[in-house]
Amino acid sequence: MLTCQGCMRHCLQYIIGESALLTSSVRPTLTSHNKIPLRRSYTGTSYERSSAGQEASRIRSEKDNKNSRFPAGNDSRRTDSRDPPSNRDIRAPRTSTPGFGNNLAIRIEHAPSASNVASARVIERRKWLDSRGIRPVSKKGVRVERTDFEIRKHLKYLNDPLKLADYVRQTLRREEFEVAQEVVRAASKTTMCVVSWNHLVEWQLTKGRMNAAISTYNEMKKRAQAPDAYTYTIIFRGCAEHPDSTHALPKVLDIYNSMLDEKSKIKPNAIHMNCVLKMCARADNMDALFGIAGQFARHGLTAPNNLSFTIILNALRMNAVGAARSDLSPMEKRARIRQNITRSRDVWADIVSRWRKGDMWIDEELVATMGRLLMAGQEDDQDDVFSLVEQTMNIPRQVPKFGTKERARIEPAKQQEATQAFQPSQATPEPTLNEDSQETDSASNAHFEVVEAPVTKEDGIAMYAKPGQNSLSLILQVCLDLHLKAPATAYWNIFTKTYLVQPDSDNYHAYLRILRVFRASTEMIEILSLMSKHDIEIKTFRLAMSTCARDKRNPNSFSNAEKVLDLMAKCLPQPDVASLEHYLSVAIDCPAKKEVPNAQGLQILLALSRLSPHFINLKAAMQFTSRDSGSRTPQVIEGTIELARGMIRAYDLLTNRALVPRERHGHLTEQRKVLSAFITRNQHHRGGATSSSGGYKNRRGPDGVRSRSEESASINKTSHGFGPMKTWMAAGV
Repeated sequence: MLTCQGCMRHCLQYIIGESALLTSSVRPTLTSHNKIPLRRSYTGTSYERSSAGQEASRIRSEKDNKNSRFPAGNDSRRTDSRDPPSNRDIRAPRTSTPGFGNNLAIRIEHAPSASNVASARVIERRKWLDSRGIRPVSKKGVRVERTDFEIRKHLKYLNDPLKLADYVRQTLRREEFEVAQEVVRAASKTTMCVVSWNHLVEWQLTKGRMNAAISTYNEMKKRAQAPDAYTYTIIFRGCAEHPDSTHALPKVLDIYNSMLDEKSKIKPNAIHMNCVLKMCARADNMDALFGIAGQFARHGLTAPNNLSFTIILNALRMNAVGAARSDLSPMEKRARIRQNITRSRDVWADIVSRWRKGDMWIDEELVATMGRLLMAGQEDDQDDVFSLVEQTMNIPRQVPKFGTKERARIEPAKQQEATQAFQPSQATPEPTLNEDSQETDSASNAHFEVVEAPVTKEDGIAMYAKPGQNSLSLILQVCLDLHLKAPATAYWNIFTKTYLVQPDSDNYHAYLRILRVFRASTEMIEILSLMSKHDIEIKTFRLAMSTCARDKRNPNSFSNAEKVLDLMAKCLPQPDVASLEHYLSVAIDCPAKKEVPNAQGLQILLALSRLSPHFINLKAAMQFTSRDSGSRTPQVIEGTIELARGMIRAYDLLTNRALVPRERHGHLTEQRKVLSAFITRNQHHRGGATSSSGGYKNRRGPDGVRSRSEESASINKTSHGFGPMKTWMAAGV
């Protein structure tokens, strides 16, 4: 049948369609990616090479030409298709086709293009879909990043779960989440790739997409990829870091409760439990927190560790501190704090019970957390911190217990009230809100008694918590609040010399504050000599100078201040103005050590001579440094002006009270004029404000010299007067 070329041509035309009539001249428009024209013409059949085939092809092309030129409905311009071809001007010229002769191939100029054929097929398909109501969403304009072929190409080399996980990790680093997700979805059909799914969930949580991460987790289960324990760890840990903890907590609790189900293959462990406890603490949901804590087991996966109890105690402390800063009434605040301390004591009783049995161990962080919660209470709660350290670290109390006779001898002012507070017949409980008697009794009876610590099996060493910088800071803060100097020094020596704890910057400054309160300037110099250079800050010298200023009755106070000034010149690139003011006040207020005539005046002159180089450096920094540097801030300029005023008052004190010989008054007056001129030039930095020295120009007499009565009135008014010094002392220390 197909031996006839005409029959074969009709069969091909039925199978291929009208595109079979196209010649090689229009084939390049039908190739998708290859832009090279096809060399072979698939229309060169024997029938078309015959005269009958050429005539039929010409008639069809003319008919298509006429239909496209004259639309339907316009019969007036339609040409009769039976007109002879000789009367038409649209006859296609003949061209030569390689291999078939010059007079056999016909070039069709108005043949239907591939886009028209494709559009017709698309239209028919749309009609068929519309008739069944399943019209798909248009995807026009959406660029497909990866085709199925490329995904299969990746899967060909990523059939190993380890290689697949490495590929997913590298793809996520390039921020190509969609590509990694499609590859993992395709691989899930044949491979167990839980690790790759974990990478997807973790990447979304790091970007803050909590809802999308939970959706990926649900899709993972639907694709028969069973989550492992690390999957839940990623979800809980990522949700715990989410900013909206209140919104994330219900979803996490649902997942956690599903793990507790009997049918669940993965049971929660201590890591999962700690993450959920952390979320409850951040959301301030104490009911949910204690609900999870009530499921603690004595042994096994759900047995708590030291971190679990640290999270619970931190949550109680934040709840107590938040109550103190809230808009509650004072009675409600005290009731909230007392309730949290009562709960913490009950929790601590459970901790000690587990610790003594060897079920858990206690570290410094847990002890410090409990101690800082006790510091939010009253004095008896704060005093229990010493008992807490003795119980957990085996460091004996360096102060008697609060309310005892031995403690009353140390604090005579509190002897009567402490005795009345701890007599059972006279003790009256503090009125609180929503607090029953059982909680009050448990709080009063829960003391931190010394217990026998568990020992190790190998060498029999007791498992006490190791003292460190955190616990030392806790002890020093309690001593500062309770105004205990001798116990603070004893604890400092025990921690630094016995246990060889290296204090940090916070420890040093906490101890310096205690020394300032008790005016121990000599001991302060010893502490400064122990500090390293990276621990010394500006507030270090402010604390040291203020300690010397408070220690006025000590004849060595001025010499200690000189040592602080020498150390400041070595450690700081620019002297601190507030410390210089303190130094000048020490020279004026503290008695002179040498018993010679005019010893006080010589001490003030020595202080002024030592302040002059520092004052010159401050002036140079104000004039020659850029505005962006810290030397030209309004605070520094104001402090420098106040220092100049203090030096002027010191010069007036020397001349008016005759603390120096009279032949030196001229030199002192010249120095005073230089300082007054500096203040006058820099008045614009203070907005034109005037003060005792700032209004120097307006206070001059007829001869341009300030009167002695005004000078003495200024001295009596400011009386060692360093008014701004108090604000400097409070700033930063």
